[in-house]
Amino acid sequence: MPPTVAPSRAANYSAEALAARAEITDRIHLYAHCVDRRRWEMLDQVFHDDATWWVSSIGSEKGWREAMESSRTLFAAALDVTHHQVGNILISLDGEAAVSEALCTAYHRVRADAPLGGMFGGTGCAYDLVAGGRYLDRWERRHGEWKLARRRVHSEWRHQQPAADGILSTYPPGARGAYDDTDQSTPVILRYRAAQTSTPE
Repeated sequence: MPPTVAPSRAANYSAEALAARAEITDRIHLYAHCVDRRRWEMLDQVFHDDATWWVSSIGSEKGWREAMESSRTLFAAALDVTHHQVGNILISLDGEAAVSEALCTAYHRVRADAPLGGMFGGTGCAYDLVAGGRYLDRWERRHGEWKLARRRVHSEWRHQQPAADGILSTYPPGARGAYDDTDQSTPVILRYRAAQTSTPE
């Protein structure tokens, strides 16, 4: 009979561990929603107050809020639609802490008038940028909640091509995304907002 091998911490599937995995995965997905729908104020539910966040040249050891403001400025200056698709999430638990890797494919429509240089440098013509990367995260459970203590985004590949409308302009407004509460996702996000106003950091 083969020897019995105790499961590693990374492969823990107890009820408590599954709940932790689900909460961490939910936070990863919420981050993508907040960025794509420009609900920056809801990132408080993803990051601990003292967390750090690095994305390529954007980031600061002074804290994630500074990186968020840099991202907001960049998005406003250069980008129209964005879409972050997350998958292949690996989570390794270690008590009240965890580390994870999540693959991400991200689409960005860069405007013709985007400033030159930087992550989404303008070319004088609108273009579509599709990029692949990984979220390499450290999570900590504080006051009963799992949130990011550190996020590092590593780029793996980038592809860009001239923008094409693909008849999207003929779609009715109700079938397209918005960046306020007219967006069809608002009913989904209302409970997250309620939790944000009722849960202390």
